[in-house]
Formats: sequence, structure tokens, C-alpha cells
Amino acid sequence: MLKNYLKTGFRSLIKQKIYTIINLAGLSIGIAGCLLIMLYVQNEYSYDKFHENAENIYKMVLERIYPDHVTNYAFIPHTFTDVMIRDFPEIKNAVRVVGGFGNVGNNGIIVRYVDDDGEEKVFEEMGFAAADSTFFDIFSIKLIKGDPEDALFGQQKVVITEETALKYFGDEDPLNKTLETDLGEYKVTGVCENVPDNSHMDFDFLGTVLDQPFMQNENFVAFSAHVYLELEEGADPGALEAKFPKMVETYAAPQIEQRLNTGYEAYIAAGNGYNYSLLPLKDVYLEPTPFEGEFKSSGSRHDLYILISVAALILIIACINFMNLATARSTERAKEVGIRKTLGSQRQQLVGQFLVESVLLSLFASLIALGLVYLVLPEFNQLAGKQLQPGLLDSGLVLYLILFTVFVGFAAGSYPAFILSAFNPAVVIKGSAKSDKKKSWLRNGLVIFQFAISIVLLASTLVVKRQMDFVQGMDLGFDKEQMLVIEHGDVLEQQQGSFMEELRQIPGVKAVGASAQLLAGQYFGIQFMPRGASEPITTNAIAVDDDYIEAMGLSLIDGRGFSRDFEDSLAVVINQQTVDLLGVDDPVGLKLNNTALGDPPITREYTVVGVVKNFHYMSLRDEISPFVLLSTEGAVQPKPFMSVKVDRNPPEVITSIEEKWKTLAPQEPFKYTFLDDELNELYASESKSGKLFGVFATLAIAIACVGLFGLAAYTAGLRTKEIGIRKVMGASVFSVTLMLSFEFTKLILIAFLLAVPIAWYFMDSWLNIFAYQVDIGIWVFLLSGLAALVIAWLTVSYQSIKAAIVNPVKSLRSE
Repeated sequence: MLKNYLKTGFRSLIKQKIYTIINLAGLSIGIAGCLLIMLYVQNEYSYDKFHENAENIYKMVLERIYPDHVTNYAFIPHTFTDVMIRDFPEIKNAVRVVGGFGNVGNNGIIVRYVDDDGEEKVFEEMGFAAADSTFFDIFSIKLIKGDPEDALFGQQKVVITEETALKYFGDEDPLNKTLETDLGEYKVTGVCENVPDNSHMDFDFLGTVLDQPFMQNENFVAFSAHVYLELEEGADPGALEAKFPKMVETYAAPQIEQRLNTGYEAYIAAGNGYNYSLLPLKDVYLEPTPFEGEFKSSGSRHDLYILISVAALILIIACINFMNLATARSTERAKEVGIRKTLGSQRQQLVGQFLVESVLLSLFASLIALGLVYLVLPEFNQLAGKQLQPGLLDSGLVLYLILFTVFVGFAAGSYPAFILSAFNPAVVIKGSAKSDKKKSWLRNGLVIFQFAISIVLLASTLVVKRQMDFVQGMDLGFDKEQMLVIEHGDVLEQQQGSFMEELRQIPGVKAVGASAQLLAGQYFGIQFMPRGASEPITTNAIAVDDDYIEAMGLSLIDGRGFSRDFEDSLAVVINQQTVDLLGVDDPVGLKLNNTALGDPPITREYTVVGVVKNFHYMSLRDEISPFVLLSTEGAVQPKPFMSVKVDRNPPEVITSIEEKWKTLAPQEPFKYTFLDDELNELYASESKSGKLFGVFATLAIAIACVGLFGLAAYTAGLRTKEIGIRKVMGASVFSVTLMLSFEFTKLILIAFLLAVPIAWYFMDSWLNIFAYQVDIGIWVFLLSGLAALVIAWLTVSYQSIKAAIVNPVKSLRSE
């Protein structure tokens, strides 16, 4: 029986080539889109699950409450690790990790290796991190060479990845070789596996935390390290979290009182707070709360839910197409059903026949879809920023694909199978098979559903693009256009000042300034106690030179900026938000005390010398908060970033700058970036999501059009005699085409009315992640609806015109 089903199914598919091709196109594209989304989603959910003991590993994070805002931090004071290991028996092991050098706005580290033949290799490396010696005990990153107990124990030691070992040493044994870096000389004590792509942390070099000077000081206040805890089997993380407030009161309170010269209770009463919590390792990457200082940009669970929904909807749309196309053929196959029933075929046999045809079509579509996935995967990886592999030889995937094919075949073919098999043989043999008008709402409803989803996706794509254009084009309060940032300026040492002066003489260079941090989401926190005040203030800050404010185009609205004419080592320039926080009318001349950790603590008294207009130093997801500019005259930090405002001929200016660089530092690589490119990286996740939505929105509407084509063919077939009569009575081709197209226009308009509130709801929720956002605007929906309508018209016009130009005599004979 099955053999007969297969033979008949093949013949039927081959006989109706056009419909088979259209069905294959719709199903294969739909299945390919679904598979791509599933590969992407599977990768996103796989983050950090490769660690053997991931269930018991937690990252300690902090919700820092300030009097005027709340900030979540991915890193915490490092000394808490020591006291937790000692005080809390639930903790089996702990590790501190310092790193994140690959984040936006960070300098890389210059690494040199000279082999035995005297050949020198020099690279700038962004993947530097440091950790405790317990790192390889907690995380399942295998150490291939070296002793796990000793590799990170001590100082000036480094473990490198396999890829890094090959890059520097080739076939040589890297153990005990010496690498020269900006941070000193390091002995290679181990080689580990490459960090998997689906890890929330990444590194190429892993040194020891003992090499970090600040890690030697007792610290319960300043945020300094990523802390991971491995709990004992069966330990309750909630019970452990309940102990954290007492821990803060015991260890952090004395340091806070010492630094700010105020009581801890008064400090908390002023609106300050520290809420430490445990985040499961497997949830770190997809945690919806944004954390300052993350190793890499996190994923979005919300976006994944949307993509999963899109995948399901694309597949449903593809299945709906099959139903519509099968229904369009119902008049042709009605006589076949009648003859089969007359000859004794049972209904279940007919159902089996139609389902086998559907599964066969689904099987062919799945094979084509798999080929499409292989074909477009490189481009999809580039779009999504992934390195996805379909894993064809994976038996799990093969089984999944088989089940997927059968499911799609049954889902797509169930409706036509049960409807066609129910035809009355006496009626259909006479050629009197009619469409049940009571059931036409189902076909029309499916088309409405298809286009409603398509319009939602189109509108969402437009909103995301508009928001991305908004954040990239918004006036941030400083000059980001054609702002060239030269990195590693500190390697010039004493010659940096003269180098910057030479840059000012280059035609096309308007201004030059230097800073310790890059104004693209990179800054540090600092606390001040205003003279005469009872409550401290907390602000973000960067250190800049005398020319930076002018070079960046910051607007000075009161007082002065830093100047060579003044001793500014203890001077600060504040923004308007800081003025509001201080609650003073005339902030210039105000004294601010800052106490740094140490033994004994060192208190410095700063003077406010100027006020600048608020500017967006954080991403537009966050509102502007208090900010302070300190002078590099008094900062211990170097000035690695030189910001060069270019007003014409950037390529020529860059060439001239590079020539001057090579005369002063021929051994150091010349590296630069443009500030607007760095700023755009802050929105990489949203931009990527927008592009993915755009691709799959286009895919969804293309598949929906295939279904509309089928319904247009079906409708034209049902109204053949009506069209013939209208033409005999004098109707023009245009009027007949318009009549047929109008039916579908009504469906699109209904789809539009359903889609608008759905799209508005989801996009309004998405925009809420931004403190500064565009208005959605009715034009977004009108444009999406118009696009869907035009596409629908173009789709049905072929069938409408084809039906309208048929000779009316032939039309009248057809029934």
C-alpha cells in the first residue's frame, strides 16, 4: 500500500509542476528560515553550559543604590572572596577574574616574543585577563600543557590558549618561554584549550591576580574583580544571599566610614545601598539586567523569545501556503477523488494518499532547506556575529530533521487531506463540486493571519531601524564626527606632549586632546564629601588633559576648563547633573574631599573650577548621571587615548599622523579608531537584532505572497463563469482585474487593523530599554501596511490578469 501511495504521490507532484515548484519554494524557504533561527537560538542558550559543574557555579553581582540612581555591576570588591571562603561553609571554592580588556574603549596590550633566531613577533592583544590559581578547578577549560596547581600560582606567570601558542611559537614548546608586554615580562606556564565561543568570558592570555597591585590591598568598597563561587552540592544560594547584608555591614561599613568620615547608618539613610546577589553561571549571558563591566556584550532573552515566535510563525505561514495551494487544486482533484471512491477507495485510504504526498513534498522541501542553510550560513553568521555550524553528521540533528519533516508534512497536508477526501463522488463526477462558502472564512482568515504577522514584522523592523538611526545620529553633547582616536599614546612617554603639538600643525587637524579613558562607555566611579555637607556624593569620572574639553567640543557653561596657566592637579570640572546633585546655585569654587584606600588613607581636597553642559557619556539606554572630569596633572593614570578632531581629508591626515608616529615609536604599532565607530559598538546587540528581524520579516512576507498566489488562483478558478459573463456584458480586463484584486485588498486591510495594536505593544515594550527613544509614529504602520498591500497587489495581479484575458467563450464552457 505504501509503495502505491509513493508511486501515485510522485506522479501527482510531477504532473502539477508549477504547483509543486511553488509549494517547494514556500516550504523550503520557510523550513530553512526556521532552521537558521533554531541554530541561532540553540547557540544563545548554550552559553556556559559546557562547564561540568555549571549547576553549582554562580557569579556574584551587585546592585549599587545611589541617592539619585541605581547601577548594576558585574564586578565587586575583591577581598570579599577571602572572607566568604572563611565565613560561609556553603562555598566550596571561589575564583577572582580581572579582565575585559577587549571591551569597547579599552586599549590593547603590546606583546613581543623574540625566538632563538632573533626573529621578533609583535602584536596588540585585547584578550588579556588575570585570575586566581583556582580558575581551572572551577571552570571546565582544560589545561593541555602545564601544571594546574602551579600555572597561576605566583607572579609574572601566564597561561595562553592553543591558538595564541600557535601564533607566537608555532611548533615550538611554549612552556617556560618569555613574553614581553606593557605589563612586564611573563613566563608561559601553561597552554589551555581555546575558550569556546559560547562562553560569556573570553581571553587569550590568563595571568595571575597577584600581578595586579590593587589586588594586594584590602578592599571591600571599590569594584575590582569578577567573582565566581562554586557552592557545595545541595547548598541553597538563596540562604547564602541572605547572609550578604550582614557581611557588608561587618566588613565594608568600616572602610566606608573611614573614606567618607561619616557614619554607615547615615550613609545608608542618605539613599546608598549594596545589594549583592548570586547569578547562576548559565544565566549570566542571557540575564536581562544590564551590568556595568561585563566581559562581553550579553544576549537578550527577550529577543530570543521573539525569534522563536518568528520561527514558529514562518513555519505556520509556510504550512498555510500548502493548505491554500492544495485547496486551489481541489476542483482539479475533485473528479479524481470521486472516481477513486466509485472504484471502492475508502476515505482513510484517500487521507493516507494525500498525507503521503504532503510528507513527500515536505521531505523534498527539507532537503532543499538543508542545502539552503549550508549555502547562506556564512552570510548569516556574518550578519549574526556567530560561527554556527549545522552539524549534518550529528545523529541528533538527523533525527530532529526527520521528525521535523513528518510534522510539517502532516501539519501542512492535514486540512486538504481531510477536506478533499470528504467530497461526495456523485457530485464531483458531474463536475458540480462547489466551494463551501461557509468555510471560505478559514482560507481568508489564514491569509489575514499571514499578512498580519508580516506587517507586524515589517513595522517592528522599521521601529528598530529608526531607533538605531536615532541613537547613532543624536547630539550627544560632544563632537563625535570625524573624531580620530589614537591608542597607546602613553608608549611615547615624555615625547607625548611634543607629538601632540606636532599633530596640531598638520593641515586638517582642528584640535587634539588626551585622556586616560575613552568617552565611549568607559569611566570609573569616585566619591566626594562636599565641604560642610553631611552626605557624600558618588559620580562617574574620567581623567583628561588641558585641551580635551575644547577638542571634544564639550560646552562650558560656567567657570573655566583645565589650563596650562593654572595648577589643576586638584581641580575638577563637573556636569550639570552633578550641580543638581550638590544642590547649590554657584558650584564654582566648591571644595570636594575624596579619600582613597591605603594605609593610612589619603584624603585630597578638590576644587570645582568649571561646569559643562550635560553630555551622553553612557549609552542612550541610561539617563545622564553625575559626571566629573579630573585633570591628568594629578592623576596617576597614563593618557593612552589622544583624540584628534579632523575637519578635512581624513585619509591624508591619518597618513601624516602615522608618519610622525613612526619617527618617534618605530617599534610600536600605530593603532587608531574613529569615536563614532566605538559608540556604535555600544548598540551592537540591538543593531544585530534589527538586522535579523529585517531578514526574517522579508522572508515571512515573501512566503505569505506564495500563499496569496495560491488563493488568487483558487478564487479565479471558482469565478471563471462569472468572469466570462461579465466580459460578455462588456466588462474590461482592467475592471475584472480590479474586482479580483479588491477581494484581497479587503483581507490586507483587515490584517493591517489587527497588526497595528500588536506591533505597537511589542515595539513600545522594546523601546522602554532606552532612556532616550523615538516616538513610534503612525507612519511606521501606514508604511508597513502600504508595503504589504503593494506586494499583495503585485502577487495577485498575475492570476487576476490571467483570468481576465481568457476568452469568455472558453470561460463559459469551463463549467
